[in-house]
Amino acid sequence: MNRTLRAATALTSLLVLAGASSVTAQELPSPQQIIERYVEASGGEKAIRGTQSMYATGRMEMPAMGMTAQVQVSTSAPDRLLMVMDLPNVGALRSGFDGTVGWMENPMTGPMLLEGDQLGDLMRQADFYADLRYAELYPTMETVAKSEFAGQPAYKVRLVDSDGKETIEYFSVDSGLKLGFEGEQTSEMGTVYVTTELSDYKEVEGRTVPMTQTSKMMGMEMKMVLETVVFDQVDSSVYALPETIKTLVAGAKSGASGS
Repeated sequence: MNRTLRAATALTSLLVLAGASSVTAQELPSPQQIIERYVEASGGEKAIRGTQSMYATGRMEMPAMGMTAQVQVSTSAPDRLLMVMDLPNVGALRSGFDGTVGWMENPMTGPMLLEGDQLGDLMRQADFYADLRYAELYPTMETVAKSEFAGQPAYKVRLVDSDGKETIEYFSVDSGLKLGFEGEQTSEMGTVYVTTELSDYKEVEGRTVPMTQTSKMMGMEMKMVLETVVFDQVDSSVYALPETIKTLVAGAKSGASGS
């Protein structure tokens, strides 16, 4: 009898667990549903497509280095980007993408052209309408679980781009907004795993924008706090390549033609 009861109990437990798993799976929204809700929470597709550029100013805080830098970010459709970070006692660190060339000017290491994964990361950051192009950018999308991120209930979505690079993004169960993301990023220091939290959302000209971005990597934390955000006030001339970068591009073309 005891064996029969134990067997019945085990069978019932399996059925309950299977049922619970089935319910859980059914309760998880698809990546498409999560992203559509995120777009709506961000202001909606019409508002996003209705803007052509964004300019933001703020500061980058690096507690471990005891440093705070002033930051300016300009980005325009379809894929233009310029970031300027003014480092105290060092100078301005600048990086950009003009639709073709990805580059960086570092006062400590000099100018350089970006290639490979570094260029790929910058191109993804420069995609002005990326929030509307998930299906194009990520052939593989999967809702992994309902979990927690930054102390909030979140849907965990796994994304794999056409190069096979994997990124995990987290979306708020309550608001639908993106809470953050994590994955490998390539920098001058090599490839590192970075976790980024998005917070302090604010409505700006019909768009809902995260005013604070906190990134953690290799035991260090960097926090970018935006102070001003404006749309459709960026002159396209800001994306013109600096003379030092033009020289590198010319040299690269000359080398390619001579090989």
